[in-house]
Amino acid sequence: MRRSFFPTSARHDLSRFSLKQLIAWGDHLKVNQPQIDAQHEAIFNLALEIASVWQDRGDLKRLQALAEKLDKILEAHFRFEERKLAEIRYPKLAEHKAEHKLMLDDLQTIRGRLDRSPSERMLAETGWAFQNFVLGLTVGHIFNSDMDYALHARQAESDEDQVWPAS
Repeated sequence: MRRSFFPTSARHDLSRFSLKQLIAWGDHLKVNQPQIDAQHEAIFNLALEIASVWQDRGDLKRLQALAEKLDKILEAHFRFEERKLAEIRYPKLAEHKAEHKLMLDDLQTIRGRLDRSPSERMLAETGWAFQNFVLGLTVGHIFNSDMDYALHARQAESDEDQVWPAS
């Protein structure tokens, strides 16, 4: 049985943050690798746009376009991030890659549901799934899994002059 990627964890004490703080980009989410931080910020901004469109009862075509845009951004980001994690010898890289694959698979499922949405009722269910996905991506994956590799990089920093190799 395939499990969806919607992580929930108090590992980093999410209770300290309001929902608005969790889905807003800030220094508390930086991994201190400039390209990854810029990509994460773009993902957070897109997540906020998706949430805004959904809350404003955005039309189906707009949600479809945002889902396609998110898919392209995530594919490129995940490839880049995985390459950087390999360079710093992140010991949980295989697990991290598996999370990325699961998220891309979940997004494909959501995109398929958006493409097949025949009614407002179906769109409502899919819209909630889409919003939950972006919350899982931002709050779950970036705040949890990516902070784990950021911790690894900070610990490795004391052993090397430069943790994140130049691009």
